[in-house]
Amino acid sequence: MNKFRYLLILLLTVTLASCSSQSKTRKPEVLSEIQKQKLDKAYDHYFNGALLDFQDQYERALIEYYQALLYDSTSSQILKAIARNLLRLQTYESAISYLEKSEKYNPGDRETLNYLAEAHYNQQNFQKSIFYYNRLLALDPYNSSTQNNLIFLYTHLKMEQELMNFYKRMMSYYPDDSKYAIQYALANIRLKNTNEAQKVLQEVVNKDSSDLNTLFVLGNLYEIQKDTVNALKIYKNILLLEPLNEDVLNRLYRLYRSTGQLEEMASFYEVLLQKQENPQMRLMLAETYYLQEKRTEAKIALQPIVTDETYRLAAYELLGRIAFEEENYPEAEKYFSSLTEENPDNRFAWLFLAVMHNRQNNYQSSLKVLERALTLHTDDPDLLSIYGSTLSQVGRDQEAISPLEKALKIDSTNISTISSIAAVYDKLKMWDKSDSLYVTAIQKAPDNALLLNNYSYSLAQRDMELPKALELVTRALEIDPENGAYLDTKGWIYYKLGDYPRALEFIQKALNSREESSEVLEHMGDVYLKLDQPDQAKIYWQKALEKDPDNSNLAEKIQNL
Repeated sequence: MNKFRYLLILLLTVTLASCSSQSKTRKPEVLSEIQKQKLDKAYDHYFNGALLDFQDQYERALIEYYQALLYDSTSSQILKAIARNLLRLQTYESAISYLEKSEKYNPGDRETLNYLAEAHYNQQNFQKSIFYYNRLLALDPYNSSTQNNLIFLYTHLKMEQELMNFYKRMMSYYPDDSKYAIQYALANIRLKNTNEAQKVLQEVVNKDSSDLNTLFVLGNLYEIQKDTVNALKIYKNILLLEPLNEDVLNRLYRLYRSTGQLEEMASFYEVLLQKQENPQMRLMLAETYYLQEKRTEAKIALQPIVTDETYRLAAYELLGRIAFEEENYPEAEKYFSSLTEENPDNRFAWLFLAVMHNRQNNYQSSLKVLERALTLHTDDPDLLSIYGSTLSQVGRDQEAISPLEKALKIDSTNISTISSIAAVYDKLKMWDKSDSLYVTAIQKAPDNALLLNNYSYSLAQRDMELPKALELVTRALEIDPENGAYLDTKGWIYYKLGDYPRALEFIQKALNSREESSEVLEHMGDVYLKLDQPDQAKIYWQKALEKDPDNSNLAEKIQNL
């Protein structure tokens, strides 16, 4: 304890040596006895105040400092001590007043300038705070605390030009530290001075081509400038230096995909994998092969990661999609079922499972999958939409309305949902609703062939506005001329208009361009009957009945022929 007190007294003695107007250089003068006594009194009170400060008794310390000031009113040290305690007590305005006096007697004192900057900041006088921090920085340009405070203030006040100038200043102090060059470049980018930003970054890269941070920002800048060639070049250089940089891997993948450079993308990933095995990179390579429709290569690329804990499920999803497109439905079901069990939050796995069952006309299995999925994803518009259309497929049209209307409310732009719910309204003879839906949707998407065809067919089935229906399906076929469903619609409208040769022409085209469906086969039989060819009509009706054996109307047609 005695040792501590001795050190404390020594410290205070050094501090108090400057207690009396020490900042001004003046000629030595002989002090009178009264002046000496005053300084001694000031010293004693200051000393007592300092002791109280060490005990965190700031208010009592203030009293001592005020007493000291009575005996030495020009002491910058006493004025600063008072201000410091006023700051501690959050009496900022008074603190500023004392600090300004202290600074007057001892200009350029760093501690005083720092306190002034802090006090003004707490008073939200941000410009004043910046002023004093800048004065402090001029005295001590390498003070990191002052630098950070200025960065914060410039950023907080959105003073982009001042921030940019600050970083330029720092670049002159730290010529070998690229972080300030990067920040200067970023400030220029925000101010749209991209040429200056590029110049500075390029200078850093020219000095050190392995500076990954600068390379990354330069790559981002090229992206902003839509210079994908140079952006790709930069990102490739980074990955050759650091193959496991996930952010750059993702950016490179996105750029390659957006520019359609799939062959180059695959070649580069192959090179990287030879340098270092990486499951994320391998997954990207597999996806690239998949986009190139090289499914076999994609499956081979995925094999090493089907047991990787991090990327296994992503591999399952891609393998499931490949099996789905190859119509290998048992294989696809295996992968998507595993996905739904291990990661039930994966909505795409549920969607693929449901669509896969629908493709095979396994509507009941699809409904079971969708009902499970919707307990987890209650507001997913795609799942709701497929659920509603699947309910309609099994004749549960009234039940289909609720999920379809909910899906439409969540996503009013989904063309598939609009078409499905309009078709359900048609089946339930709720034509006011279906017509209104089609008209509104076509106004929003006038070039959507599916909407044009479906509205056209709806009108034709009701023998309504047949010229308008013909115009709608003609527009649909201009967009998608080989679509069998659209060709059938046009043929059916000609049938309704009594132009049977034209009807035969288009329905025959429909049969040639799509898998035979019961509906199109029945239409062909109806046309042949009108052309006085009942034998041909019967052949097509029987084919249609084989595909739809529960169609009682069709069976009755054949029986009555």
